[in-house]
Amino acid sequence: MVFFFAGAGKLKRKTSFPIKVSRIYSCDWKNFPDLTEVHDQYYSVVLRYDSDSKLCRDTINGQVMETHYPNVVFKIPGMKIRITEESPRSAIGFGYSADVFQILYTWGMYPKEPFLALSASSELKRLIDDFNKFIRTYPTLNNPGDRIDRICFSILQEIMISQTDGQIGKRAPEIRIGEVELFFQHHYDEKIDLETVAEMFGFTHTSFYQYWKKTYQTTPHQYIEGLRLRSAALKLIQSSLSLTEISDELQFPGTSYFHKKFREHFHTTPAEFRKNRKYWKAVLCNKPEEN
Repeated sequence: MVFFFAGAGKLKRKTSFPIKVSRIYSCDWKNFPDLTEVHDQYYSVVLRYDSDSKLCRDTINGQVMETHYPNVVFKIPGMKIRITEESPRSAIGFGYSADVFQILYTWGMYPKEPFLALSASSELKRLIDDFNKFIRTYPTLNNPGDRIDRICFSILQEIMISQTDGQIGKRAPEIRIGEVELFFQHHYDEKIDLETVAEMFGFTHTSFYQYWKKTYQTTPHQYIEGLRLRSAALKLIQSSLSLTEISDELQFPGTSYFHKKFREHFHTTPAEFRKNRKYWKAVLCNKPEEN
């Protein structure tokens, strides 16, 4: 089975996460006899995770490269890649626009080599499963764009970690703090243990708070709460959910606490906010108020 979806960039999203996927791809046990392609304008990441062949062999820009499975190839515009291996393989892939590629490059999320071996970690296997599950279920999901953006970015993170012998702490703290911010942007509606997050990104408790405060002039808790309050505001505008439902969905510790924090942040109550939804929609979305 082969799946290719070039319209991933148009999937519905509710967050402003900048690393948006433009296209996604999957194949299950397919062979590519003597296939040559010149890559197009997208930056693509293709992860080949299973085959009955011992080695994966590609010719990239005239250079023969080979490694074991799983592996990943990073395709940039103009790259010429030839596949001569006849053994079937299973693979997933995703592509980004040139603008998104520039962001990834700035963040240091671009490998030194276009063709890399990977370790078959349990986390990588889980993410591949999540990717393939998304392909089967995305038409039924709310905001599917956010979901696939999160999965693909997590795959990229796992690849980058694998290139530092699993020691994410070797990477510059400024880059890791930026990745923590992206993690918060994707997981703010879940229960977040800050100690666990700090450890995930190679920080001690103290260093995490020091670098975060230096970069964002606020605490991690305050940042997450700000994301939750903005999401709550959008839910008040765009849905008929009750305050209790919104509070529960966004992990606030009770409706009273949610009401208090919302009023402190927006200087109005949630009920008054909802009554003036046209005004607040213009404020939040930076659009002229509708008549």
